Amino acid sequence: MVLSQSLKSIKPNPRILMNEMEIREIKARVEKNEFSDIWKNTIKLAESYIVEQGFTLSYPSCSVTLDITLPLKQLEPIGDPPGYTDYPFWTMFSRAIEERINVLAFAYGMTKEIRFANKVKAYLIELSSFTRWFEFPHRGSEGNLSNAHFTIGAAIGYDAIYSTLSMNERRKIRDAIFTKGLQPFKKDFNNHDSHNIIASKKVAMFIGSLAIYDSDNKDELKPFLLNAYSYLRDYLDNRMKDSDVEGLLYLNVAARHILMAADIFYRSTGDDALLKHSYFNFLPDVFIYMLGTGGKTSFVNFSDSFYSLDISFTMAILASKNQNRIASWYINKFSNSKLETLIHTNGIPDPIEPEIYYKNKYANIFSRIGWAALRSGWKEEDHLLAFNSSQSAKDHNHYDQNNFILHVAGEWLITNPGYQDYVEGSRRDFTIGTVGHNSMLMNGVGQTQMGSSKFVDWYTSANFSYVIGDATHAYDASVSKWERKILHVDKSYFILVDKLVKEKADSIPSFLYHTTSPIFANEKILMAGEKTEENRIDFRGEIASVSLYICYPHQTIKSIEQYEGAEEYGSYLSVVPSEKEKMQYLITMLVPKVSKSDISYSMNSNRPFFQMQVSRISEGITDYILINEDRKSALQITDNGVICLHGEQGWVSFHLTDNSPSKFSLMNGSFLKVKDDTFIKSTEKMNISGYFEETEAMLQIELHKVTQIFIKTAPPTKICINGEEEKGKYDVFYNTKQGLLEFNLKNGTYNVDLFF
Repeated sequence: MVLSQSLKSIKPNPRILMNEMEIREIKARVEKNEFSDIWKNTIKLAESYIVEQGFTLSYPSCSVTLDITLPLKQLEPIGDPPGYTDYPFWTMFSRAIEERINVLAFAYGMTKEIRFANKVKAYLIELSSFTRWFEFPHRGSEGNLSNAHFTIGAAIGYDAIYSTLSMNERRKIRDAIFTKGLQPFKKDFNNHDSHNIIASKKVAMFIGSLAIYDSDNKDELKPFLLNAYSYLRDYLDNRMKDSDVEGLLYLNVAARHILMAADIFYRSTGDDALLKHSYFNFLPDVFIYMLGTGGKTSFVNFSDSFYSLDISFTMAILASKNQNRIASWYINKFSNSKLETLIHTNGIPDPIEPEIYYKNKYANIFSRIGWAALRSGWKEEDHLLAFNSSQSAKDHNHYDQNNFILHVAGEWLITNPGYQDYVEGSRRDFTIGTVGHNSMLMNGVGQTQMGSSKFVDWYTSANFSYVIGDATHAYDASVSKWERKILHVDKSYFILVDKLVKEKADSIPSFLYHTTSPIFANEKILMAGEKTEENRIDFRGEIASVSLYICYPHQTIKSIEQYEGAEEYGSYLSVVPSEKEKMQYLITMLVPKVSKSDISYSMNSNRPFFQMQVSRISEGITDYILINEDRKSALQITDNGVICLHGEQGWVSFHLTDNSPSKFSLMNGSFLKVKDDTFIKSTEKMNISGYFEETEAMLQIELHKVTQIFIKTAPPTKICINGEEEKGKYDVFYNTKQGLLEFNLKNGTYNVDLFF
């Protein structure tokens, strides 16, 4: 449906925050004692806003506190804090006003008590008396958010109390929204940037226009509506193909505003085209996979972001309007006390827990934006490793490619600094620079280019996943190649393989691992400035810990450092390989733990071939891992001859009780032998992983060509392929004489379940 057609059926006020039907539905839910605590708290908050004589705004980043007195007056120039230019005090100021109008408007809609409407009206009249809604006259509306927040707040308030306003009051407020809100946005008519500020301004333009749109002013408002609608549509389309990402904080800021506009457009016109865009199927997955563990709402803080984020509005809209059941799970688990839950969750679907919703897909590679999540699950004692190798070089990104962080049972054990410090000096150098991240320095110098990185390969399955990031072009000419591979083995531990090619053999790389937890080696706490010869280092939190094993090379210099002037961000382990060669490798094993977990390993290398044997003693499991770092299919045999494969990399897990293989993977390979017995073979290279148990087996297979596959197994009584029982649809045959299950499959991805 085209915009002009949709506008012909625009609904009467109220149509921005809620319409009359939605108000009746919410009232009915409150009367049934659904979300009664939210309702009571919201009314209490609205009543406090009626009687308040002022409020306080705190700006911790610059140690400034403002006391705002009421009736509302335009803020006088405050002056920049030391180290800042054009510090945006009005952003928080305008958000505080928008939030008050939003709560009061909701209270009026629900109760029709005129005292709430009168307070909204007072704010709107006072805002109308401002000379402008942007902070810096020399910049106009450029580069600030206050114009957007004031416009959205005024639009919500005007629409909600429309019936209580006189004609003169309507005219005064409507004119303010148009002249102070919409007209300054004209300078952005040709701005198509996806930056969160531009997105917020376009959304405000759209909402402000929809709030005051009527037969008398439709001609002067149509240019604003057409421009904003075109931007919103293109923004959503571009999110499905662009690599830019500014971190979860600003992803949520933009998504919240875009969803707000889409929801209001649907409420105003009945057109749900924006709400149903495919981007909103993708969006909740990013937040859920980047959500921490331990039953807490803690998020990955890549780029300018924080561990704590409020995504309640985003998830509430996706749950209610798009019937997204993972968004419903988030709302039910984490947002039962939020006003958004009461307003926007009419008719939400039953929640589904992530393990079920994602069908045990514990890893997700968001290759377009260069983010990866490798996790064991979403339960109390699970863990998450998040990794970034991205092309994005937006304003809020950092010099942090091939960086990762680790969350275990509710604790961040390998950490990021989060939001950058904008004041020149040590804190800024640390928070935006490579030195503040779990990345690599070359000769003490970090990355010189933002972004400029990408994932070059990845694979995910239930029990074996990996991703490779190439951050070569983020550095100057001293780095000829740096690839970091992260393997997640059996949802139990991680292996990091750093492959580095230097311009000069005597250049010194240092690999960094940050934490805010105490650091131990051989039960001795290590302080900043200390070195250790131990190859196992522990970061110990209050509940959980992670052990870092420096597996290769055997000679490294390991020291504990703090960055002078940024000590509040914790300490970091610096690992420097002792060898002086142009090509270097560093192999590190990370073992996240909640309870005691005994583990031992052996490492052998004939570069570029590496093999590890990892014994998970308390679990009674031994793993064999073989890797060719040339990233080519090749013959690889363990030193003891137990495993032989032809492939790029492989993993086999044995139960020590019967010494039988139970889980396995073969990447870019064509055969896998276990104890001289052919376990898997194929006519073409493939990726395959899976497990075998007494009564069932599961295989995940990726093929690029038509391939014949042979699997050593007992005769299955039932075979399911991609969820359907195999009844002649596929070319499957069991060779009784050889004990081999034979498949002939076309290129594609297959999930094969065998039952015995």
